[in-house]
Amino acid sequence: MFVVAHVSDTHVGNDVQDPSERATAVMDHVLAMNPRPDVLVHTGDVADHGLAHEYAEARAWLDRWPGPVTVCPGNHDVRTAFVEGLGVAARSVVETNGYRFVMLDSLIDAVAGERVDEGRLGDEQLGWLDARLGESDVPAFVCLHHPPTTIGLELMDPIRLMDGDALAAVIDHHPHVVATLVGHAHTMSTTSFAGRPLLTGGGIVSTVTADAEQVDTLWYGAPASFALHLVDDAESPPRVTTHWRALPAQ
Repeated sequence: MFVVAHVSDTHVGNDVQDPSERATAVMDHVLAMNPRPDVLVHTGDVADHGLAHEYAEARAWLDRWPGPVTVCPGNHDVRTAFVEGLGVAARSVVETNGYRFVMLDSLIDAVAGERVDEGRLGDEQLGWLDARLGESDVPAFVCLHHPPTTIGLELMDPIRLMDGDALAAVIDHHPHVVATLVGHAHTMSTTSFAGRPLLTGGGIVSTVTADAEQVDTLWYGAPASFALHLVDDAESPPRVTTHWRALPAQ
């Protein structure tokens, strides 16, 4: 069994709620697992304002993880500061224990100093993804910040990935893609995309609630959440079972 610890939306430096204790609780929890997950995946919004000191704090948190780490930027991140502060590329491929993680950069640069919340991959990056997936038939996870399809949330659906259909077309060509992992929506959810699971990791800093729920839409009182994806590699294609956890800060 191959296990993925999937975290998202730490928003280090958030003005409403300091996420440090919540992030610590999540990291403590996964570090205490025996055996530990095989890889830690962070699907973006590492920092809240894209500032250097936020990435320094985030890097110290990620450096606690002793195994492979993959991370991609979100709409709150600033690409240059993200790359410099975390020491990673904005898009990358990480292979571990017979699985590949293709990390995509769906961040749209700020316009006139204003953050852009929706996401886009663009033709060049989609071509890059197609080439990377074509290099190997090793089972692969496609990971990015923005959900590439609607998930039924009034707040999040208008700011999803804008070229999701083009992403689906690429994934359709590669049957060894196991699932797509995303963040952004601050909710624990699952749906299908390109005939494969689309799994949202939850949110560390806060939760976005369903439209009908009679609580704040951006719910800072909810516990930090993350996902554990259990991949049964005895089956072909590998079957994914997801368990979500919600942890109060210690």
